[in-house]
Amino acid sequence: MDNSYEVLIVGGGPAGLSAALALGRMLRSVLICDDGRPRNLASSHANNLPSQDGIHPAQWRENARNDLKKYETIHFFDGSVQSIEKDGKAFKAKLSTGKVLAFRKVILAHGIKDKLPSTPGFQELWGKAVFHCPYCHGYEFRGKRLGFVGNGELAEHVLPMLLGLSGEVIVFTNGKAELSPEFQGLMRKRSVHLIEGKITSLVHRDGTLQAVEIEGGTSVERDALLLGPTLPFEMKAPLGESLGCEKTEMGLYKVAEFGKTTVPGVFAAGDIMTLLQSVLGAASLGQAAGAGTANELLIEDFAG
Repeated sequence: MDNSYEVLIVGGGPAGLSAALALGRMLRSVLICDDGRPRNLASSHANNLPSQDGIHPAQWRENARNDLKKYETIHFFDGSVQSIEKDGKAFKAKLSTGKVLAFRKVILAHGIKDKLPSTPGFQELWGKAVFHCPYCHGYEFRGKRLGFVGNGELAEHVLPMLLGLSGEVIVFTNGKAELSPEFQGLMRKRSVHLIEGKITSLVHRDGTLQAVEIEGGTSVERDALLLGPTLPFEMKAPLGESLGCEKTEMGLYKVAEFGKTTVPGVFAAGDIMTLLQSVLGAASLGQAAGAGTANELLIEDFAG
């Protein structure tokens, strides 16, 4: 590695790799820092990807990294970024090796941290029979016995999507329901059961969900669960907050066009700045952030 680069990309997932591709094609020098903790680590397939639907996420990342090998200005560091500090108009970043490097721009693409219930079974089934996105994993469980774990407005938003995949859906609010009377009336019309009891465990075997155990001894057979997020979202790294990047009420970074954060020179891409969280979506937002960053660098250089 050199002692300085034009752009630091924190995260080697779809957003970070796509940002690097855009920058590489404009001959910008980039360091991608990847600590090997992708959000979809537990998943065996990535869907909704034209020409690569169902590919293993690790294979997708390997393919994307291979694509970047022809760009001589793109470099990789397999480790984490410990801190980033503003240094005049530039930035100084400390890597997990202790080395400090200088950059003109920063793209945050490290993703968010999924907060799973401590209830037995959720961790073991995450990415297998418990998932967070109906577009990413729902098709594989079409026509099966589905459940949604969540409450409030999120449940009202997600339930119609699950009913598009299966006619047998149960809503588990895991406590007192916070659903409007109108919505509960629609649920009854569609024969959607509501269970408010606390979930005590998920019964599973060989990575498959068997049943949802409810406080009091009730056992509800299910094949898969969609788990609503715990808000606000939690960042996988606190780097943006330490730089002063503003966040929304949901915990995502506030961004303008091309993923510009509220801190000049810092861009955000992927799951950390949108509710549309998917591999393809992250790649698209990464490309936009890479193009926006390249444009800023080129205009600055042109202006001298």
